Formats: sequence, structure tokens, C-alpha cells
Amino acid sequence: MPRDLSEVFVDYAMRIGFDDLPVNVVKEAKRRILDSIGVALAAYSAEPVKYARLAALGFRGSAPIIGSSQLTTIDWAAFINTLMVRYLDFNDTYLSKEPLHPSDMVGTALAISPHAGSSGREVIAALAIGYEVGVRLCDAASLRIHGWDHVNYTGIGHLLVTGKLMRISREAFLNAMAIHTTSHLSTRQSRVGELSHWKAATTANQARNAVFSVIAASHGLTGPDKPIEGEMGFIRQLLGGEFDYEPMKDLENLTKPSAILRTYIKPYPVEYHAQSAVEATLKIREELGVINPSDVESISIRTFKAAYDIIVKDPEKWDPKTKETADHSLMWAVATALINGDLWLNHYEPGKIRDPRVLELIRKTKVTVDPELDKHYPQAVPTVVNVKLRNGREAEVKVDYPRGHPMNPMSDDEVENKFRRLTAGLLTVRQQDEVIRMVWGLEDIKDITLLIKSTII
Repeated sequence: MPRDLSEVFVDYAMRIGFDDLPVNVVKEAKRRILDSIGVALAAYSAEPVKYARLAALGFRGSAPIIGSSQLTTIDWAAFINTLMVRYLDFNDTYLSKEPLHPSDMVGTALAISPHAGSSGREVIAALAIGYEVGVRLCDAASLRIHGWDHVNYTGIGHLLVTGKLMRISREAFLNAMAIHTTSHLSTRQSRVGELSHWKAATTANQARNAVFSVIAASHGLTGPDKPIEGEMGFIRQLLGGEFDYEPMKDLENLTKPSAILRTYIKPYPVEYHAQSAVEATLKIREELGVINPSDVESISIRTFKAAYDIIVKDPEKWDPKTKETADHSLMWAVATALINGDLWLNHYEPGKIRDPRVLELIRKTKVTVDPELDKHYPQAVPTVVNVKLRNGREAEVKVDYPRGHPMNPMSDDEVENKFRRLTAGLLTVRQQDEVIRMVWGLEDIKDITLLIKSTII
């Protein structure tokens, strides 16, 4: 029997390879890579990304950054890539006892691969492993109820992806896991109140620290004993000792990766718990037509408790002033979709977040937790939106599984179209075609640097 759960994770990462992956897992990994490159490029000019890139380019290195021809150190490349993937809150999601954005790991993989000389097959395998462990951790215990952030789980995924791609020894891998899981921990304070740049950078910081831990351990530094199950380890300190080992059992038996199939792609650039509400609102907009805020009597939203806690209850969510707060406001998302008949990145431009029409609709909105809807979460993401007009017209729509959910998946064409819309004006059509071609044929690519070069803006 393993002495610590960290051994289960490391042995799984070392023993699972590309040939162990089911065909649908390989396909889904490629879809997530394409989606992540798209959202990363769309965030290239965002404030925190520019600041991070400016800081990173002061350090010489050999690692490329998505979208750039400049090079930096491998840890800074992991930070910036992951920040770009995460910043717009438009990459994939998983919901369970703890939520997760597992495609954050794509940023790390694309930073490590050129340095390690990784092939497309190795990248796909490493991501499938990272997804498998990260998703299962979410099924095992909740970090947020103890005041810790979900990126502590993503960080374990970042570490596994890094160690796998850098092909380190088992001893070094275990020490890297120990160093990382005992030393680089994130509280949930970054996600409450008025949100800052660091909300999206917490996972990037986990990526950077994972790279550091792997490099340090590969050169001989040792880490603490029993980092996850020890007396002062991860489970005791971050989870209060509450941990369901059932989701971990298959890992010991080297089950083929499949967890990526249970994660969700986002069609709208808002926190995932708002996806159903946006979809319902757009259907209402189709039914009622163009709406003037003065014509609206009331907006009623019935949702589940997790959504209420994360994107409703804070006073700041009812009067958002920043992009980071707006994309975590259920009320703002519904009002914006109702006014515009769409919800896209341009709605976060300066001035549009504080659109007086949107703020007027937020003041007419009421949100309640529906116990019946709550029963179906997280297997479903049920939300009911009701809009009443002063002329007596009324529309109500319930959505359980928004587009992109495993029960209502986006097609390959929809994933491609999202990528093209995200990168319009950044990449030429020829570049878009080339990135798409390379990602769909990723298992045949020997050098991931070629893919990254195709993204240069």
C-alpha cells in the first residue's frame, strides 16, 4: 500500500501513456487545447497579462509564450500562459464538491513542452492525467467550505503535467509533489468581495510554483514526508480531515483516463454557474424581442445554492465595477444578455460594464435559491429566468444543461467557431486554419514549438 496519496498520483502519472487513452479522451483533449489557445489569445492584451508579460520579459530564457515571439524563463512562461487561459473566465469547468477549471493546465503544458521537447502525444497524455486527478479531487472533498481555493487542486494537476512532460524520476516526482502541496497554497479570499487581477492569477501562480517545485526536486531538493495525508498535511490542514477516498481507488488500479469527458466547455464568457441563466435569458430575448429597460417590470431568477453563494450574495455582485466582478455576477450576466441579445467579450469593454441600462435591470432583479433546483446540482446546473413586462407580456425559461455541458455538448464546429470568434482580428484566417489543423492532428506533431509559433499575433 502507498505511504501517502501523493504516491498514487505520481505512480499514475508515470505509468499512464498516450496508448492508454481512449479515442474519445484524445479527441476531447484536443478540443480543450484549441479552446484554451483561443481564450488565451483573446486575453493577450488584457491588463494583468500585459503587466505579467512586461515583468517576465526582463528575464532571459528559452520558453515561448502563447501569442508572442519573445522568450522568457520556463516558470514565467507557465505563469503567463495560464493567466491568459484563465483571465477571461472562458475556459472549461467542472462542478462537484469543489469546482475546477482544469484546462488551466493547458497553459502549463504549452510552456513546458518546448523546453522538454515534448511531442503532441506526450502533451495529450499529460493533460489527460492532470484532468483525471484534478476532477477526482473535486469529487473527494470541498476546499471552499474551509476557506481555501480550488486552485490548490489545479496546482496538483499543474505539478503532474509538469513532472510528466519533464520525464523526471519517481523520487524527484514525489519530492516535487511534496514541496508543492505543502508550500504553495491559496486561500479563497481572492474570490470574495470586489475581485482583482489576482483572481485569475492564482492558478497561474500555482503553475509557476509547480514548475519551480519540479525543477528544484529534479536537482536533488527533497520535500516533506506524507505531504497529503500526514499529521499536518494537505487533507488535515486544508480539508479539516474530510476526504472521500472512493474516487481515488481507480487511480491505484491504473484506470484509463476518462474524467475529461465529464468537464464542460463554456459558450459564454461568465462564471459557469451563470451559463444556464444566460442561455435561458437569450431564449427569452428571442421570444420577447428587443427590450427597453423601462418596459421591464421585474426579472426573477431561481437558482441553486452554489450559484447564489458564488455569484449573487456579495453586495459587489449587485453593482459590479470591474470585469472580474461582472463576470462573477449572475444579475449582470442576465441583464447584459437581455439588453444585447448576446453576451461576449466586447461587453466587458470600459463603459459597458456600467451600462446604465444594465444597472437599471439589475435593480429590478430578484434572485432566490430554489430547494428543488438545488437537489439536482451539480449533476445539472438548473436555473429558471422569468421576465415580466409592464404591458403584461411575460416569458419564463428553465435550462438544466447549458450548451457545452456533457449532457448537451458543443459540436466540433461550434468549438472551432468559438476559436475563430475569439481570435478574429488577432490571427489571420490562414493562421486560424493552421492552428486548427495542427490541434486536430496533434498526435502526429513531434515538436509543440511549431504549434506555439503558429499563434504569434
